[in-house]
Amino acid sequence: MKENLNNKDLIIKKLIYRSKYTGTKETDILLSNFVDAYIYDLTFEQLKTYQSILDSGDPRIWRLAIDNEISNDEKELYLLNMIKKSGNIND
Repeated sequence: MKENLNNKDLIIKKLIYRSKYTGTKETDILLSNFVDAYIYDLTFEQLKTYQSILDSGDPRIWRLAIDNEISNDEKELYLLNMIKKSGNIND
């Protein structure tokens, strides 16, 4: 159990870093707000989904954030709504 917690903590640290240094200022700000607000509340499965979103790259993340692209993945949609909420997008 402790090993899983350490693994989750390591994954969270990596995701925080990746979120704050994505390559474009807009997504850096958007994702920094998200991780500051929610990262420690995510389940392991949600962390894996978030990692997948990060792996998809800045252009796609931004298109998803501003609704120029719609994900068909319910897990992604859930996190994207949280990302938008943390960045005050679509308020």
